[in-house]
Amino acid sequence: MDIRILACDNNRYQLDRLTNHIREFGIKYNNNLIIDKAVTGEETLVLHRQNRYHMVFLDIDLGDKVNGVEIAETIRKNDDNILIIFVTAYPDFTSKAYELFAFNYVVKPIEKQFFEKMLIRGINIVKSRYFIRDKLSITIDDGYENHKIPYDDIIYFEKIGKRVYFYLTDRSVLNPVMTLNHLDSLLEPGFFLRCHKSFMINHYKIQYIDTHQIKMKNLDTMIPIGRKYKESIDKAILKII
Repeated sequence: MDIRILACDNNRYQLDRLTNHIREFGIKYNNNLIIDKAVTGEETLVLHRQNRYHMVFLDIDLGDKVNGVEIAETIRKNDDNILIIFVTAYPDFTSKAYELFAFNYVVKPIEKQFFEKMLIRGINIVKSRYFIRDKLSITIDDGYENHKIPYDDIIYFEKIGKRVYFYLTDRSVLNPVMTLNHLDSLLEPGFFLRCHKSFMINHYKIQYIDTHQIKMKNLDTMIPIGRKYKESIDKAILKII
């Protein structure tokens, strides 16, 4: 399986060093990595529009009209799943990185052992997001017929009375008779998060998280975070990013 990576740095020497590290990693761990390079923010955005990348490495200081964080904001608006890794000589911007659901950041000069561990984790997440998740689905009986629903079509679940409502990306809703606990037992771990006694969400569909609620993509509805679930949600999000 091919994993496409985009690397951006306005310093061509640093860009070559970065891509050489990535290429050596691919050879060492037998991963087929396709690497594209960009030296400006504009070139990065053009390449991102033209190709489907799984990971992007962005230098913060591009010496351009826009910086790496602004480029990341644009990419994130159009791509929910891409792993964003900042490469920087400035380690004091982690809060902004987490706002953008950045996967990680690498401080220059690159420490090879840390870089390898980070890439191993990143590649595993990419495989989960793009190659495993696409094959996963759940089959439910709503009392009329069986429905096979891909995980990627589910935004969130809500328990109302004796039924669990499935809110799907096509705006349709299914409501089989079951409990959230029973539903949770049918799902593969690592894709859905319990955030409230009555709600469970697809964490790949999160747009942003507020103090006490979650905004899901393509929906106006805000999902509440129950007090007893707040800590587990925070820990889960840190693992995801």
